[in-house]
Amino acid sequence: MTEHVDTADKGANKEMVELLQGAWRARAIHVASELGIPDLLTRGEHTVAELAELTGAHAETLGRLLRALSTFGVFQRQADGHTYSQSPLSAVLATEPGNAESTDARFMAANWHWAAWGDLLHSVRTGESSFEVANSGVPFWELTKNDPDAKQRFNAAMNAVSQEESAGVARAYDFSGVRTVVDVAGGLGSLLAAVLTTHTEVCGTILERPEIVPLAEARLAKADLAGRYEVVPGDFFERVPAGADLYTIKRALHDWDDDTIVRILEQIKEAMRPDSVLLVIEGVVDEESDQEALFRGLLLTVLVGGQDRPESDYQTLVDRAGLRVVRTIPVSDDLRILEARRD
Repeated sequence: MTEHVDTADKGANKEMVELLQGAWRARAIHVASELGIPDLLTRGEHTVAELAELTGAHAETLGRLLRALSTFGVFQRQADGHTYSQSPLSAVLATEPGNAESTDARFMAANWHWAAWGDLLHSVRTGESSFEVANSGVPFWELTKNDPDAKQRFNAAMNAVSQEESAGVARAYDFSGVRTVVDVAGGLGSLLAAVLTTHTEVCGTILERPEIVPLAEARLAKADLAGRYEVVPGDFFERVPAGADLYTIKRALHDWDDDTIVRILEQIKEAMRPDSVLLVIEGVVDEESDQEALFRGLLLTVLVGGQDRPESDYQTLVDRAGLRVVRTIPVSDDLRILEARRD
Protein backbone atom coordinates (compact mmCIF):
# COMPACT_ATOMS: atom_id res chain seq x y z
CA MET A 1 0.00 0.00 0.00
CA THR A 2 1.43 3.33 -1.04
CA GLU A 3 1.42 5.99 1.63
CA HIS A 4 -0.13 9.30 0.55
CA VAL A 5 2.25 12.19 0.98
CA ASP A 6 0.77 15.68 1.18
CA THR A 7 3.10 17.84 -0.89
CA ALA A 8 0.95 20.96 -0.73
CA ASP A 9 2.87 24.09 0.16
CA LYS A 10 0.83 25.62 2.97
CA GLY A 11 2.56 28.95 2.46
CA ALA A 12 1.50 28.90 -1.17
CA ASN A 13 -2.04 27.99 -0.14
CA LYS A 14 -2.25 31.00 2.14
CA GLU A 15 -0.79 33.28 -0.50
CA MET A 16 -3.28 32.02 -3.09
CA VAL A 17 -6.22 32.61 -0.75
CA GLU A 18 -5.03 36.19 -0.29
CA LEU A 19 -4.75 36.63 -4.05
CA LEU A 20 -8.21 35.18 -4.64
CA GLN A 21 -9.65 37.56 -2.07
CA GLY A 22 -7.85 40.51 -3.63
CA ALA A 23 -10.98 41.48 -5.54
CA TRP A 24 -12.87 41.72 -2.25
CA ARG A 25 -10.24 43.99 -0.75
CA ALA A 26 -10.18 46.22 -3.82
CA ARG A 27 -13.96 46.50 -3.90
CA ALA A 28 -14.07 47.39 -0.21
CA ILE A 29 -11.58 50.21 -0.85
CA HIS A 30 -13.68 51.39 -3.81
CA VAL A 31 -16.79 51.59 -1.64
CA ALA A 32 -15.05 53.48 1.18
CA SER A 33 -13.66 55.91 -1.39
CA GLU A 34 -17.04 56.29 -3.09
CA LEU A 35 -18.63 57.13 0.27
CA GLY A 36 -15.97 59.80 0.83
CA ILE A 37 -14.66 58.26 4.07
CA PRO A 38 -11.00 59.27 3.43
CA ASP A 39 -12.03 62.91 3.00
CA LEU A 40 -14.17 62.88 6.13
CA LEU A 41 -11.27 61.51 8.19
CA THR A 42 -8.93 64.28 7.06
CA ARG A 43 -10.94 66.46 9.47
CA GLY A 44 -10.21 64.14 12.38
CA GLU A 45 -11.36 60.83 13.79
CA HIS A 46 -15.03 59.83 13.66
CA THR A 47 -17.17 57.10 15.12
CA VAL A 48 -18.90 54.63 12.86
CA ALA A 49 -22.24 56.17 13.80
CA GLU A 50 -21.03 59.64 12.77
CA LEU A 51 -19.62 58.36 9.47
CA ALA A 52 -22.84 56.48 8.74
CA GLU A 53 -24.90 59.62 9.32
CA LEU A 54 -22.61 61.75 7.18
CA THR A 55 -22.58 59.27 4.28
CA GLY A 56 -26.09 57.84 4.47
CA ALA A 57 -24.71 54.34 5.00
CA HIS A 58 -26.04 51.47 7.14
CA ALA A 59 -24.08 51.88 10.36
CA GLU A 60 -23.58 48.21 11.26
CA THR A 61 -22.45 47.23 7.76
CA LEU A 62 -20.23 50.29 7.45
CA GLY A 63 -18.58 49.32 10.73
CA ARG A 64 -17.84 45.85 9.42
CA LEU A 65 -16.41 47.33 6.22
CA LEU A 66 -14.11 49.70 8.10
CA ARG A 67 -12.98 47.00 10.50
CA ALA A 68 -12.08 44.72 7.58
CA LEU A 69 -10.19 47.51 5.84
CA SER A 70 -8.28 48.38 9.00
CA THR A 71 -6.85 44.85 9.14
CA PHE A 72 -4.55 45.66 6.23
CA GLY A 73 -3.84 49.28 7.01
CA VAL A 74 -6.64 51.18 5.29
CA PHE A 75 -7.91 53.37 8.17
CA GLN A 76 -6.84 53.07 11.81
CA ARG A 77 -9.24 51.50 14.31
CA GLN A 78 -9.04 53.07 17.74
CA ALA A 79 -8.98 51.22 21.05
CA ASP A 80 -12.70 51.76 21.69
CA GLY A 81 -13.43 49.60 18.61
CA HIS A 82 -15.91 51.97 16.96
CA THR A 83 -13.83 55.07 16.19
CA TYR A 84 -11.65 55.40 13.09
CA SER A 85 -8.93 57.78 11.94
CA GLN A 86 -6.87 58.28 8.82
CA SER A 87 -3.94 56.00 8.04
CA PRO A 88 -1.07 56.62 5.60
CA LEU A 89 -2.86 54.36 3.09
CA SER A 90 -6.29 55.96 3.39
CA ALA A 91 -4.75 59.45 3.22
CA VAL A 92 -3.65 58.62 -0.32
CA LEU A 93 -7.33 58.27 -1.25
CA ALA A 94 -8.30 61.75 -0.04
CA THR A 95 -9.25 64.08 -2.88
CA GLU A 96 -7.21 66.92 -1.40
CA PRO A 97 -4.54 67.89 -2.25
CA GLY A 98 -5.52 66.29 -5.55
CA ASN A 99 -4.12 62.79 -5.14
CA ALA A 100 -4.11 60.90 -8.43
CA GLU A 101 -5.05 57.74 -6.54
CA SER A 102 -8.33 59.26 -5.37
CA THR A 103 -9.52 59.89 -8.93
CA ASP A 104 -8.26 56.47 -9.94
CA ALA A 105 -10.26 54.89 -7.13
CA ARG A 106 -13.46 56.64 -8.27
CA PHE A 107 -12.83 55.47 -11.84
CA MET A 108 -12.36 51.90 -10.67
CA ALA A 109 -15.35 52.11 -8.31
CA ALA A 110 -17.86 52.70 -11.12
CA ASN A 111 -20.13 49.71 -11.63
CA TRP A 112 -19.47 49.73 -15.38
CA HIS A 113 -15.72 49.48 -14.77
CA TRP A 114 -16.15 46.65 -12.26
CA ALA A 115 -18.53 44.82 -14.59
CA ALA A 116 -16.03 44.91 -17.46
CA TRP A 117 -13.35 43.24 -15.33
CA GLY A 118 -15.95 40.69 -14.30
CA ASP A 119 -16.14 39.62 -17.95
CA LEU A 120 -12.35 39.35 -18.41
CA LEU A 121 -12.89 35.78 -19.55
CA HIS A 122 -14.64 37.10 -22.66
CA SER A 123 -11.60 39.22 -23.54
CA VAL A 124 -9.18 36.35 -23.00
CA ARG A 125 -11.24 34.02 -25.15
CA THR A 126 -11.86 36.49 -27.99
CA GLY A 127 -9.16 39.17 -27.77
CA GLU A 128 -11.96 41.75 -27.72
CA SER A 129 -13.10 44.29 -25.15
CA SER A 130 -15.42 42.85 -22.53
CA PHE A 131 -16.86 46.28 -21.72
CA GLU A 132 -19.70 46.28 -24.22
CA VAL A 133 -20.72 42.72 -23.35
CA ALA A 134 -20.76 43.55 -19.65
CA ASN A 135 -22.61 46.85 -20.02
CA SER A 136 -25.74 46.05 -22.02
CA GLY A 137 -24.17 46.64 -25.41
CA VAL A 138 -22.87 50.15 -24.68
CA PRO A 139 -19.23 50.69 -25.79
CA PHE A 140 -16.77 52.42 -23.46
CA TRP A 141 -16.34 55.49 -25.68
CA GLU A 142 -20.10 55.95 -26.01
CA LEU A 143 -20.65 55.77 -22.26
CA THR A 144 -17.86 58.20 -21.44
CA LYS A 145 -19.21 60.58 -24.07
CA ASN A 146 -22.88 60.58 -23.14
CA ASP A 147 -23.01 59.77 -19.42
CA PRO A 148 -21.93 62.85 -17.39
CA ASP A 149 -20.77 60.85 -14.38
CA ALA A 150 -18.79 58.38 -16.51
CA LYS A 151 -17.23 61.25 -18.48
CA GLN A 152 -16.19 63.03 -15.29
CA ARG A 153 -14.70 59.91 -13.69
CA PHE A 154 -12.76 58.91 -16.80
CA ASN A 155 -11.38 62.34 -17.63
CA ALA A 156 -10.43 63.09 -14.02
CA ALA A 157 -8.53 59.80 -13.74
CA MET A 158 -6.73 60.27 -17.05
CA ASN A 159 -5.83 63.87 -16.27
CA ALA A 160 -4.47 63.03 -12.82
CA VAL A 161 -2.17 60.34 -14.22
CA SER A 162 -1.19 62.49 -17.19
CA GLN A 163 -0.05 65.56 -15.28
CA GLU A 164 3.09 64.00 -13.83
CA GLU A 165 3.90 62.20 -17.07
CA SER A 166 3.42 65.39 -19.09
CA ALA A 167 5.86 67.32 -16.95
CA GLY A 168 8.36 64.53 -17.59
CA VAL A 169 7.85 64.76 -21.35
CA ALA A 170 8.31 68.54 -21.29
CA ARG A 171 11.64 68.05 -19.49
CA ALA A 172 12.86 65.07 -21.49
CA TYR A 173 12.47 66.44 -25.02
CA ASP A 174 14.44 69.38 -26.42
CA PHE A 175 11.86 71.83 -27.79
CA SER A 176 14.51 74.27 -29.04
CA GLY A 177 13.42 75.78 -32.35
CA VAL A 178 9.83 74.59 -31.97
CA ARG A 179 7.25 77.36 -32.30
CA THR A 180 3.99 75.50 -32.95
CA VAL A 181 2.72 72.22 -31.49
CA VAL A 182 -0.42 70.21 -32.23
CA ASP A 183 -1.33 67.72 -29.50
CA VAL A 184 -3.52 65.08 -31.15
CA ALA A 185 -6.11 63.58 -28.78
CA GLY A 186 -4.74 65.95 -26.14
CA GLY A 187 -7.38 65.24 -23.49
CA LEU A 188 -7.77 67.99 -20.90
CA GLY A 189 -4.52 69.60 -21.98
CA SER A 190 -2.00 68.46 -19.39
CA LEU A 191 0.72 67.77 -21.97
CA LEU A 192 0.24 71.02 -23.87
CA ALA A 193 0.08 72.98 -20.61
CA ALA A 194 3.35 71.40 -19.45
CA VAL A 195 5.08 72.14 -22.75
CA LEU A 196 3.86 75.74 -22.96
CA THR A 197 4.67 76.43 -19.31
CA THR A 198 8.18 75.03 -19.62
CA HIS A 199 8.88 76.51 -23.07
CA THR A 200 7.47 80.02 -23.22
CA GLU A 201 8.26 80.54 -26.92
CA VAL A 202 5.88 77.75 -28.00
CA CYS A 203 2.22 78.09 -29.01
CA GLY A 204 -0.07 75.08 -29.28
CA THR A 205 -3.29 73.47 -30.44
CA ILE A 206 -5.22 70.56 -28.97
CA LEU A 207 -7.33 68.35 -31.22
CA GLU A 208 -10.05 66.59 -29.22
CA ARG A 209 -13.58 65.24 -29.40
CA PRO A 210 -16.19 68.02 -29.26
CA GLU A 211 -17.51 66.95 -25.86
CA ILE A 212 -14.00 67.28 -24.35
CA VAL A 213 -13.27 70.74 -25.77
CA PRO A 214 -14.99 72.76 -22.99
CA LEU A 215 -13.23 70.69 -20.32
CA ALA A 216 -9.83 71.27 -21.94
CA GLU A 217 -10.49 74.99 -22.35
CA ALA A 218 -11.42 75.27 -18.67
CA ARG A 219 -8.26 73.39 -17.65
CA LEU A 220 -5.97 75.51 -19.83
CA ALA A 221 -7.61 78.76 -18.74
CA LYS A 222 -6.19 78.13 -15.25
CA ALA A 223 -2.64 77.71 -16.57
CA ASP A 224 -1.96 81.39 -17.30
CA LEU A 225 -0.81 80.78 -20.86
CA ALA A 226 -1.75 84.20 -22.22
CA GLY A 227 -3.67 83.16 -25.32
CA ARG A 228 -0.92 80.88 -26.60
CA TYR A 229 -3.26 77.97 -27.29
CA GLU A 230 -6.49 76.89 -28.95
CA VAL A 231 -8.62 73.79 -28.57
CA VAL A 232 -10.05 72.47 -31.84
CA PRO A 233 -12.96 70.02 -31.99
CA GLY A 234 -12.41 67.20 -34.42
CA ASP A 235 -11.69 63.57 -35.16
CA PHE A 236 -8.19 62.28 -35.80
CA PHE A 237 -9.62 59.75 -38.26
CA GLU A 238 -10.80 62.61 -40.48
CA ARG A 239 -8.45 65.59 -40.22
CA VAL A 240 -5.53 66.85 -38.16
CA PRO A 241 -4.60 70.59 -38.10
CA ALA A 242 -1.89 71.10 -40.70
CA GLY A 243 1.48 72.78 -40.81
CA ALA A 244 2.80 72.66 -37.21
CA ASP A 245 6.47 72.30 -36.33
CA LEU A 246 5.74 69.44 -33.96
CA TYR A 247 2.94 66.93 -33.44
CA THR A 248 2.39 64.90 -30.28
CA ILE A 249 0.12 61.97 -29.51
CA LYS A 250 0.32 60.58 -25.97
CA ARG A 251 -1.17 57.30 -24.69
CA ALA A 252 -3.85 57.30 -27.37
CA LEU A 253 -2.58 54.81 -29.94
CA HIS A 254 -2.63 51.96 -27.41
CA ASP A 255 -6.45 52.06 -27.46
CA TRP A 256 -6.56 50.68 -31.01
CA ASP A 257 -5.59 47.69 -33.15
CA ASP A 258 -2.58 47.81 -35.48
CA ASP A 259 -4.43 48.77 -38.68
CA THR A 260 -6.31 51.56 -36.92
CA ILE A 261 -3.08 52.92 -35.44
CA VAL A 262 -1.61 53.09 -38.94
CA ARG A 263 -4.69 55.03 -40.12
CA ILE A 264 -4.25 57.55 -37.30
CA LEU A 265 -0.55 57.98 -38.02
CA GLU A 266 -1.28 58.44 -41.72
CA GLN A 267 -3.69 61.26 -40.88
CA ILE A 268 -1.02 62.95 -38.80
CA LYS A 269 1.54 62.46 -41.58
CA GLU A 270 -0.86 64.10 -44.02
CA ALA A 271 -0.94 67.19 -41.80
CA MET A 272 2.83 67.37 -41.30
CA ARG A 273 5.16 69.59 -43.32
CA PRO A 274 8.21 67.85 -44.82
CA ASP A 275 10.29 69.10 -41.87
CA SER A 276 7.69 68.51 -39.13
CA VAL A 277 8.36 66.12 -36.26
CA LEU A 278 5.97 63.66 -34.60
CA LEU A 279 6.38 62.49 -31.01
CA VAL A 280 4.64 59.18 -30.33
CA ILE A 281 4.49 58.96 -26.53
CA GLU A 282 3.45 55.53 -25.27
CA GLY A 283 3.95 53.07 -22.49
CA VAL A 284 5.93 50.08 -23.70
CA VAL A 285 6.03 46.52 -22.40
CA ASP A 286 8.93 44.09 -22.61
CA GLU A 287 10.41 41.20 -20.63
CA GLU A 288 11.34 43.63 -17.84
CA SER A 289 7.85 45.11 -17.45
CA ASP A 290 6.49 45.15 -13.91
CA GLN A 291 3.14 43.98 -12.60
CA GLU A 292 1.54 47.43 -12.81
CA ALA A 293 2.42 47.86 -16.48
CA LEU A 294 1.20 44.39 -17.41
CA PHE A 295 -2.15 44.80 -15.65
CA ARG A 296 -2.59 48.24 -17.18
CA GLY A 297 -2.28 46.53 -20.54
CA LEU A 298 -5.04 44.11 -19.57
CA LEU A 299 -7.18 47.08 -18.54
CA LEU A 300 -6.85 48.49 -22.05
CA THR A 301 -8.07 45.20 -23.50
CA VAL A 302 -11.00 44.96 -21.08
CA LEU A 303 -12.20 48.53 -21.67
CA VAL A 304 -11.53 49.20 -25.35
CA GLY A 305 -9.82 46.17 -26.87
CA GLY A 306 -6.43 47.88 -26.89
CA GLN A 307 -3.03 46.87 -25.56
CA ASP A 308 0.41 48.15 -24.66
CA ARG A 309 3.14 47.01 -27.05
CA PRO A 310 6.90 46.56 -27.21
CA GLU A 311 8.78 49.57 -28.55
CA SER A 312 9.69 47.58 -31.68
CA ASP A 313 5.98 47.16 -32.50
CA TYR A 314 5.43 50.90 -32.42
CA GLN A 315 8.43 51.40 -34.67
CA THR A 316 6.94 48.93 -37.16
CA LEU A 317 3.57 50.74 -37.11
CA VAL A 318 5.28 54.10 -37.63
CA ASP A 319 7.12 52.61 -40.61
CA ARG A 320 3.87 51.27 -42.08
CA ALA A 321 2.45 54.80 -41.97
CA GLY A 322 5.32 56.12 -44.08
CA LEU A 323 7.24 57.68 -41.21
CA ARG A 324 10.47 56.60 -39.54
CA VAL A 325 11.60 56.64 -35.93
CA VAL A 326 14.88 58.53 -35.65
CA ARG A 327 15.42 58.12 -31.90
CA THR A 328 13.76 57.01 -28.67
CA ILE A 329 13.83 58.99 -25.43
CA PRO A 330 12.92 57.39 -22.08
CA VAL A 331 10.65 59.43 -19.81
CA SER A 332 10.00 56.95 -16.99
CA ASP A 333 10.21 53.20 -16.38
CA ASP A 334 7.78 52.37 -19.19
CA LEU A 335 6.98 55.67 -20.94
CA ARG A 336 8.89 56.38 -24.14
CA ILE A 337 9.04 59.20 -26.68
CA LEU A 338 9.48 57.89 -30.22
CA GLU A 339 10.61 60.81 -32.38
CA ALA A 340 9.43 60.26 -35.95
CA ARG A 341 9.93 62.14 -39.21
CA ARG A 342 8.65 61.86 -42.72
CA ASP A 343 10.66 59.66 -45.09
